[in-house]
Amino acid sequence: MWLFLEQTRRRESTFVHLPPFKPVLMPDAVFALLQRSNGVTSAASLQPYEPSAAKPWDAQRVAHLYRRLGFGASYEDIQQGLTMHPAALVDHLLDQAAALPPPAPPQPEDWSNWTTDDYAGSFTKVEEHRRYLRHRWLSEMLDEGVRAKMAHFWLNHFVTKIYIVGCNAYTWKYYELLNRFALGNFRDFAVEMGKNPAMLVFLNGNVNEAGNPNENYARELMELFTLGEGKGYTQMDVVEMSRAMTGWRASFNDCTPHYFDPSKHDNGVKTILGATGPFDFDEAHLLIFQQRPHQVAEFIAGKLYRHLVAHTPDPAIVAEMAETFRGSNWELLPMLKQLLKSEHFFEERFFHVQIKSPLDLLIGVLKMCGVRASEHVEPAWWDDVAFWLDKLGQTMFDPPNVAGWPGHRAWINESTLANRWKFTALLTMLISKNEQVRQTLRTTAKGLTNNSKDPQTITAALISFFCGIPLDAIHLSAAVDSFKSGIPEGYFDNGSWNLDWDEAPYQVLQLLQYLARQPEFQLM
Repeated sequence: MWLFLEQTRRRESTFVHLPPFKPVLMPDAVFALLQRSNGVTSAASLQPYEPSAAKPWDAQRVAHLYRRLGFGASYEDIQQGLTMHPAALVDHLLDQAAALPPPAPPQPEDWSNWTTDDYAGSFTKVEEHRRYLRHRWLSEMLDEGVRAKMAHFWLNHFVTKIYIVGCNAYTWKYYELLNRFALGNFRDFAVEMGKNPAMLVFLNGNVNEAGNPNENYARELMELFTLGEGKGYTQMDVVEMSRAMTGWRASFNDCTPHYFDPSKHDNGVKTILGATGPFDFDEAHLLIFQQRPHQVAEFIAGKLYRHLVAHTPDPAIVAEMAETFRGSNWELLPMLKQLLKSEHFFEERFFHVQIKSPLDLLIGVLKMCGVRASEHVEPAWWDDVAFWLDKLGQTMFDPPNVAGWPGHRAWINESTLANRWKFTALLTMLISKNEQVRQTLRTTAKGLTNNSKDPQTITAALISFFCGIPLDAIHLSAAVDSFKSGIPEGYFDNGSWNLDWDEAPYQVLQLLQYLARQPEFQLM
């Protein structure tokens, strides 16, 4: 795993030795922990959460908010959150994210409008720009958190695939749109996404023309993007919708700017969702919201509920969210704030009932360790993370199909679980090489325990911080042993060991490696 410092405490190189695992049993152990909230409804509502003796505003609730809305939190983030009222923290996180400017063009080389000719046949340059985009978004996930996570949620909703789209300039415009509308107006988002060149290419909107309509985008617009499968539309609506959307052009062969060609547009009368007229592209999109507002609101509210709360939605809560969504003229922020400030969201039974995606796992580890992309991360780190994401089933910009990653239980199988352990260990090795981050880990351990010298107290506090779920007595004992590993027992017995020792940050990371192999660590 990693070598401890040879010069410290007269110890030679020490390796972390972890017990063998049983990959066939471990996925079942993860799934068993999910049963706490399945199929349960509650008297709690979307009334605002107010801290009380029974439901205190504590580190667990602050961490819960950061895990669901972003990619987790550092010790410093949690301490800051504890000083704020829950509603004020929700407002702060969402308003700050919504106020971020649209992504600036790539730097130092702006390739956001490059055509095939600009690349002059250089696949190396093509891949260099894709690498830049991966690195940039991973950095934003780590440092910005909220907007980046919401943008990635929408990537898994309005799906395209980078290798089918082909053009880096088109993928850039897709990434820019996801970020620009991540917390904005969903109706406007849907209209703009339909004209995005990446979407035009991916769902064949670029070959949809009068006299030869292509139904792919019209079908997915209603089935996957706005209404839900079989909810309020017919095959004839798909046919007529596709006619209204004719005329847009984009070329993945030469990557030139997309455009509208009036000669390819069907100007005839169409009947869509019960309305009749010579509808064009924008009007056809708007008809969905005008003619089927309840279906749209319920579908999107339910999807956001599964993303932010639990995999099995509470119908009454979703109905309240949907009403707010419609009433706000399709703005996302009012609905999100209503949910995230609610008693329902902060119920303890919703803590740790979602399986971490690979992004949540890897970015979350960096977050909890206090790593900042702008200060600590070398480009090679992101190459490693992108590689591991691929091995864990979440290749960036490349969901498996138009329905996106199914998520939740699909993230865990014998292979991906073993890789989660392996890649988390490799990530902690990278973290261990940065002196600033090591000192942050020391500060975290001290802050969590009031600078305790007791290994059991420190281990229990770090388990609460990293996992949020207590371990049973057997695994707690093993965790303490992992934390103490490599330090002669006598130093603990005589009280000479403390968190100021050079080894202490490595001990924290050694414990983190052990915890990463536990079912509890796979949940958020």
